[in-house]
Amino acid sequence: MTSLRVIGTGLGRTGTLSQKAALEILGYTCHHMLEVVHKHPDRIPLWERMWSGDPDTADEALKAIFEGYTATVDYPGCIFWEKFLQWNPQAKVILSVRDSAEVWAVSARNTIFPAVKGRLGAIKRWLFINVVIQFSSSLRGVYRIYDFIFREHGVDPTREDTDLARMYEDWNANVIAKVPSSNLLIFNVKDGWEPLCKFLDLPIPDQPFPSVNNKAEFDKRKEKFKKGMFIKFAVLSLTVSAIGVGAIGYVIMN
Repeated sequence: MTSLRVIGTGLGRTGTLSQKAALEILGYTCHHMLEVVHKHPDRIPLWERMWSGDPDTADEALKAIFEGYTATVDYPGCIFWEKFLQWNPQAKVILSVRDSAEVWAVSARNTIFPAVKGRLGAIKRWLFINVVIQFSSSLRGVYRIYDFIFREHGVDPTREDTDLARMYEDWNANVIAKVPSSNLLIFNVKDGWEPLCKFLDLPIPDQPFPSVNNKAEFDKRKEKFKKGMFIKFAVLSLTVSAIGVGAIGYVIMN
């Protein structure tokens, strides 16, 4: 059993990083997509175990991934909210939302779910899946997570013709239908501390509610990550090339 006391069911780009910061001010240890790569890359291989096909192995891996956390928000945790609630029936459930489905769809399309456009986009995706991620366990782990996301939503959010607003509405409606209203907070981070602290039965902190991860911050972090991956890929490619040339030379000379 995990030790989650707060289960965030809201999709990414619903103020989840601000929500994570707020929950940590309130004393929780909160999981978020950023934890996957930046804090616990050592747990990335566990995502491969999630694909084993054996439910018991997958459950053990999922518990190990979220070990030590008392709260979770954002992807990938929101994908497993029903299982988390089954394991932690006393946990509070928070559904973070945006002002409208259309507002969320625009934000998601511009950040976490950019559209794969045309033949060039398809080629770039093929190269990423079949070449680039083979050189990075971190990227393989993230790719596995996105596979889980696509499976859970039943659609590919990166397809141009995917109705993201409908996907968002369907997701939220499912959470609202399944979680008793007495144990569910529908939360917009614009509302600040009051509804969150009231729901969690905690005093309001004497500091502003966090506001982080706007599109500019997201893009900056994404570019930094991409540059790091490019450098690793370039170094590894040069190393492999050097070994290959050396091997050929050895064969020729001997």
